[in-house]
Amino acid sequence: MEQIRRTVQNKKMPQVSYTDDIMKRLGEMDVVSRKLTHKKGTWTQRVAIGASAAAVLGGLVLGSGFVSPAMAETLKNIPLIGGVFQYNFDRSLQQASKSGLTTTPHLSVSRDGVTLNIKEVMFDGTRLVFMIERQGVEDERIMSPYLPEDAVSVEGNTLEKVPVEKQKKGYLFTPKVFIEGQKMVYGLFTDAVGKKEDGKLINNMAMYEITKGLSEKNLLDEFEITVKVNVSGFHEPFEFQVPVKNLSKNKILLKPDKTQSSGTFSYTVKQIELTPVTTRLIVDSKGKVPSAAEQSGDLSATKMYYDIVNQDGNQLEQHMLGLFHRSPDSEYHEDEAYSPFAKTPTSITIKPYTMTVKKDWSVIEDQEGNWAKTYHKDLEMTIPVPSQ
Repeated sequence: MEQIRRTVQNKKMPQVSYTDDIMKRLGEMDVVSRKLTHKKGTWTQRVAIGASAAAVLGGLVLGSGFVSPAMAETLKNIPLIGGVFQYNFDRSLQQASKSGLTTTPHLSVSRDGVTLNIKEVMFDGTRLVFMIERQGVEDERIMSPYLPEDAVSVEGNTLEKVPVEKQKKGYLFTPKVFIEGQKMVYGLFTDAVGKKEDGKLINNMAMYEITKGLSEKNLLDEFEITVKVNVSGFHEPFEFQVPVKNLSKNKILLKPDKTQSSGTFSYTVKQIELTPVTTRLIVDSKGKVPSAAEQSGDLSATKMYYDIVNQDGNQLEQHMLGLFHRSPDSEYHEDEAYSPFAKTPTSITIKPYTMTVKKDWSVIEDQEGNWAKTYHKDLEMTIPVPSQ
C-alpha cells in the first residue's frame, strides 16, 4: 500500500488512471483508480483502491478567558472547531455535518506519546463514516508503510515484515470494525480527507468508510461499534467503543425488481435507498456488455456502469467508480453509493453506460479530459418514487 501511495502522490494531477503503475506492483489484481481534480475552488474525486489491498491538525483546547475580536475571528476559521466533515472532499458529508446529521463522540486513547481521537461519526442507515485524528507524531504521513501482521501474498505465502520493535511509532494500519460482534469486510481507509479554508490539505487525519452491507443488518437508530486500530510500534491495537446514531430519519426504500435488456445483456434494479446523505443502488446484471461502433478494433467496452438522474435530468455523483484491468465478467452484483438528491424526486432514471479502453486498459477521454461515456439509450429505466 505504501508503494501505491507513493506512486499516486508523485503523479502530476489531474491524471485519469493510475492502473498501469499500480498493476506493476499488484500483478493481475482488479484495480480501481483515484482521481482528485481541483477546479474553480472545489474538489471532485474518483476513488482508487486495489481490490485485494487491505487497506487535522492537533486538537485545540480553549480556556475560559476572554479573547479579542480579532482572535475570535481567527478562531472561527480553525477547522477543528466544529465538525471535521464540513471540510471533507465529499460534499454530502459536508452537508451532513453542517445539518447536524453527525455525532462527535470525543473518544481518545493515548500510549507512549501517541494519541488517537475519534472525531466525528456519520451513519444514515446505508453508509457509516468516521474520522480518526492522530496527535503526538511529527510526520505528515499517517498511513503505515509497514505490512500488517496478518498480511499474506496473493499466492497465500506469509510476507516478510518489520518487527514491531523496529517500526517507527505512530503510523496507522487499516482499522478493524466490528458491528454486533461481526467484523465488517468492506471498507475504505484513506488519508485524503479534505482541505482547510486556506486551501491546504488536512494532515494527521484518516477516514474509514463502509458503504456495503449495513442496511441488510436492520440496525437500530442507536448502537455501538468496536474499532481496533493497529499502530506501528505497538503490539496491541488502540481500541474504541464508538456510539453510533442514525440522525437521518427520512429514508426511502424502493424495491422495484425491474429488468431491462438489450441483446444478451440485461440488468435488474433490485433496490434503491434514498437518505439525506446517500443514494444507494443495488443492481444485478448478466450477459455480454453491448459495444458501440467506436468500441471496436483496438478499442473495447468496459463493464456496464449506471448514472442516476431525477425527473429534471439532474445527475447524482457516484461515490466510487471501479476500473478493472481485464475484460468484463458475464455477471455482476453492483452495490453502489451516490450523492443524495437535493429533494425527494418524483421519479428516478437509471442511465447505463460503458467507457472505452485501449489495449493497455487506459480509458479514452473526452475533450474536457474526463472519461468518455457511451450511454445505452435502449437500456434506460425510469422508476417512480411514491410521494411520502
